[in-house]
Amino acid sequence: MKTIMLKISIILSCIVLFLTSCAPAGKEIGTEYSQEVQNLEKLCLVWGYTKYRHPAFYTGEKDWDEELLTLIPQVQEAKTDKETNQILYNWFMSLGQINFEETRNHQSWKNQDPDRIDIQADISWSKDNDYLGEKLSAALQQIEVVPTVRGASTPPVKINGSNAMLQFYEKSYPDFDYGNLKDRLLGLFRIWNVVEYYFPYLDLMDENWHDLLPDYIFQMLNANDQHSYDLVLASMTAKLRDPHVSFTDTGYITEEFGEYLVPVEFMTVEGYPTVVNTFVEECQLQIGDAIHKLNGQEIWEVIKERQKYLSTSTDKKVRSKVLNGYLLTSHEQVMEVTVLRDGKEQTFEVEGNTRQEVYERIQKLSSTKKIITSKILEGNIGYILMGTLTEKNINETMEKMAETDGLILDLRVYPHYNAALLMQRYLSKGTGKASMQWGDPVPYYPGAYQYRDQTMGMSTILEHKGEYSEKPVVVIIDEGTWSFGEYIAMIYQTNENVILLGENSMGSDGDRKTILLPDQSRQGEKREFGFTCFGVYGPNKEQVQRIGLTPDIEVHPTIEGIREGRDELMEAAVKYIKEQNK
Repeated sequence: MKTIMLKISIILSCIVLFLTSCAPAGKEIGTEYSQEVQNLEKLCLVWGYTKYRHPAFYTGEKDWDEELLTLIPQVQEAKTDKETNQILYNWFMSLGQINFEETRNHQSWKNQDPDRIDIQADISWSKDNDYLGEKLSAALQQIEVVPTVRGASTPPVKINGSNAMLQFYEKSYPDFDYGNLKDRLLGLFRIWNVVEYYFPYLDLMDENWHDLLPDYIFQMLNANDQHSYDLVLASMTAKLRDPHVSFTDTGYITEEFGEYLVPVEFMTVEGYPTVVNTFVEECQLQIGDAIHKLNGQEIWEVIKERQKYLSTSTDKKVRSKVLNGYLLTSHEQVMEVTVLRDGKEQTFEVEGNTRQEVYERIQKLSSTKKIITSKILEGNIGYILMGTLTEKNINETMEKMAETDGLILDLRVYPHYNAALLMQRYLSKGTGKASMQWGDPVPYYPGAYQYRDQTMGMSTILEHKGEYSEKPVVVIIDEGTWSFGEYIAMIYQTNENVILLGENSMGSDGDRKTILLPDQSRQGEKREFGFTCFGVYGPNKEQVQRIGLTPDIEVHPTIEGIREGRDELMEAAVKYIKEQNK
């Protein structure tokens, strides 16, 4: 009877979800859109292009948000492309005269090694007379390169690529009205353009960023409440496949997929999300259970649904900040979960907890659990959990490791910044070998990135001790190694005595920055959108984003090993060091 009632409740919740979901369905790419959508698409392109280039916005003479809000109703009502082009031309000319002065000196970047320059943003439309008309196209081409602007106190963006400094200047509005199309389009256009000009991996997307724009404008036309507005923005940015993508307020995820979740942690093992930790004493799921279905639905189909609104690097990795907290979720407290246990599929009715309850439970467990930063393993092998190593304890830790015959550095937990960089002092001979290519946004050409060699970070300016430059060192990585963890692994890998062992990392490298959104959170606080702004590549420009780092020695955990409580990657690391010391 309980199972029958559960199924009825699931059906009812699906019906309610269907009826209450306000985000309109999108259209296939290539669909013919209304004149209104086409006009708004052109406005988004022209406004964003001008926003990041025109001196009137850099000096504070004009407010780019106000200009857009004024233009939207004019453009909406235009009956033809010609009329739209005239409106946009008149607006552009109203911004004032452009003083180029020394601007043309910036053209010198085009004479640099073409292998060092990558133009991500597609601005070919700005030179298309058929699309814009001759007058508007000619006007826009004046500012393809940002003119020299004196007294640029309030620019939309400040960039210093040499030290990875990038800052966006945007405003938030307490009176933002989700029922007002102009406000909603401001949010959409702000995000679309900042990605267009300051996301380094547009070329790695599965779909063309420009092709997506009209569909999301179409969806936003009818997304007249906060939930549907959030879903439009989330689904668009999920297309980036960038785990750095985040929104300050993620209440829309809870509203869409349910407030209850099963309090367990997953990683991908043998092709399925597998339980590796539980956060409640009484849980019907056990460590080593491979999740096959949720409420009768195949688990990878569930993940696919979640990925509509969650930006993940790949389809088959679940040990991430993105999916772990949103996999077994439901609007109903009791969920039907099918697992593979002891070689057989078994189905359980599992009780979920609210997100807040799970969070408090994890915090409590963390406060009582003793964390071991380092230890000496069998065979006189040192082990360090890099997620717990700090600048304060690194010297003491490495003194303990001084007489060991090998070292294991565990990067499966996000490392502390300074401590991880300082570790290179102990591993390196100080050769200055490039560990990666760093992609910096070009300040005077929005949408262009310039590559530079990145050597060993902080270690290049510090005294090199190199105590471990002659001993075998294993760096353990897996799908939980991401962002700065991948960056650090690439630095350590430049040392001849260091190998990477484990599974491919997540594939989300580069520096994350945030931009303020025009609306505010459900708690009335300023809200931000975060994403990757600086690119990171291998020493020869090899792709890392969406692929991850490939270990020198590939080792995969097994369900059997997890059930037995074994760390098979650690075992393999110990075995390797012992073999090197024979």
